[in-house]
Amino acid sequence: MTKTALVACGLASVAAFAACQTGSPGPSSTPAASDAAPLSQPAARSKSDEPNTMDGVYTAAQAKRGEAVFGAVCSECHEPSDWTDSGFLARWNEDSVFRLWYYIFERMPHGNPMTLSRVQVTDALTYIFQLNGLPAGSQELGTDDDSIDDYWIIWGGDSSPLEDRRSSR
Repeated sequence: MTKTALVACGLASVAAFAACQTGSPGPSSTPAASDAAPLSQPAARSKSDEPNTMDGVYTAAQAKRGEAVFGAVCSECHEPSDWTDSGFLARWNEDSVFRLWYYIFERMPHGNPMTLSRVQVTDALTYIFQLNGLPAGSQELGTDDDSIDDYWIIWGGDSSPLEDRRSSR
């Protein structure tokens, strides 16, 4: 490059910089913040707006198999009421189905963890859903991580299933 070309490029750069500093419109200018349209806030969402356990994510047959798993394995340490207790419901409400599934898979049965098959864990989980009054659907809850992780745990509408059961007694 020649000295003249370098000087011309330098002067053009200085002019462009000065235009930006003074707010002069240039080829890449943008409107001032006060001129821009206000940003709209996205609508508030909750996990109940996402795919969740109120959508019928398991079948009645699957929950029946889960009841058999409960009778053969889980009943050594658990009562069905352990899974409908308000503390249990509060702990897992609006958590992912996968997290509860994995908790069972990794820690149960007590004293012999990780000995249940993926199918047994999924079936036991659907039995828990059924115990809490969650609706059954037409398709089984999958046993692979991606299928299980598709859903959030929502125990019910405006009130918890526990409160619904108490009021119906």
